[in-house]
Amino acid sequence: MAVKNPKALIIRVKSGLLCFANANFVREKIMKWATEEEENDSKEKRTVQVVILDMSNLMNIDTSGIASLLELQDNLAAGGMELAITNPKWQVIHKLRLANFVTKMGGRVFLTVGEAVDACLGEEMASV
Repeated sequence: MAVKNPKALIIRVKSGLLCFANANFVREKIMKWATEEEENDSKEKRTVQVVILDMSNLMNIDTSGIASLLELQDNLAAGGMELAITNPKWQVIHKLRLANFVTKMGGRVFLTVGEAVDACLGEEMASV
C-alpha cells in the first residue's frame, strides 16, 4: 500500500557511486525537486518537511560526495527541511561516520524508508 505524503520527498539515488563526477549534479537535482514541491503546493500551504534519500543502490562515496551531502544538509536546513538517509551500505555509512556526517545531521540514518517516515513525520502520518 502506498500513501502519498506531501510533507516527505523520497528520492532513491540510482548511481552506484556518489563521487566528484556526479555529486554536484545530484545535490542540485535534489534541491530543485525539494523547492519545486514547495512552489507547486503553495496554494494548499503544503511544504516538504523532510527529504529522505534511499541509498540502497549506492555502493561507495568519496570526499566530494560527502561534501555535497553536507552542503545539501545545510541548504535544506536553511529552507526549514530535514535530511534523512535510508539503507546505506556499510562502506558508505563507514565513510559518513568518519567524516562526522551522521552526527552533523542528527543521526537520521534508518534501515528502511518506512522507518524514516515514521521517525520524521510520526504523529503527522497517523492523521493521513
